Amino acid sequence: MVLTPDHILNGVFSLIFAVISVIIGFIILSKYPKSKNRTVLLVGLVWLGIVSSWYASSSSFLVALITGGDGYMSAPPYYFIIGAVPLPITAFIWMDAFTDLLYRDKKKTILLIVGISGVLFEIALFTLLFTDYNLVGTVTSPVDAEYELFVTIYQIFLVILVLVSGILFARESLKSDTPEIKLKGKLLLAAFLSFVIGSLLEILSGISIAILIIARLILISSSIEFYGGFILPQWMEKLFLRNK
Repeated sequence: MVLTPDHILNGVFSLIFAVISVIIGFIILSKYPKSKNRTVLLVGLVWLGIVSSWYASSSSFLVALITGGDGYMSAPPYYFIIGAVPLPITAFIWMDAFTDLLYRDKKKTILLIVGISGVLFEIALFTLLFTDYNLVGTVTSPVDAEYELFVTIYQIFLVILVLVSGILFARESLKSDTPEIKLKGKLLLAAFLSFVIGSLLEILSGISIAILIIARLILISSSIEFYGGFILPQWMEKLFLRNK
């Protein structure tokens, strides 16, 4: 299949977002050996996992670009394994980190609910991958796929989970009187909102390539905001707190 200009644009932006997310995820992880902060370790893993859908898109694009073929269109299970399998694991890790900081008394219950739903999702996913992967979804181009209802429902569940827990988490930081911690809260709030808005715009990206570009730019900004919210590098602190 020949890559169209829209496919190339889609693939390039997907690749940029994936690369930036990987870099930021590993930067956060690199802080763990020195800090020994378990939350830093978990959060780094979360950001590496939460963008798995874009790993599938960007790697399929690279395969198509290098081979001159159709990416994962001829091997859909690869797309679904890369894009969907990490989601329940990521959800569990995120809630583990979240309940370390908030609602510790409800940690076991929350992790049990998220864990059971994740296991059921993985069982259904792998069962269909080995029996009839068309029931998981369809790879519609070298860059895109359309998932069936049960995957879409889980993706929506994950988006809602991230949004609600992210807002609650950021709200705690916003209550602080310390400017740096309050700034972290603002950046985290922006990151979670940007990620959700960007993800929702992706659903509408078939309407216009302009919507796709806007969606990916918002997603890229969410990575940078997430990085600032957890690490707050000096350059970002100086940029936002220069008048303090």
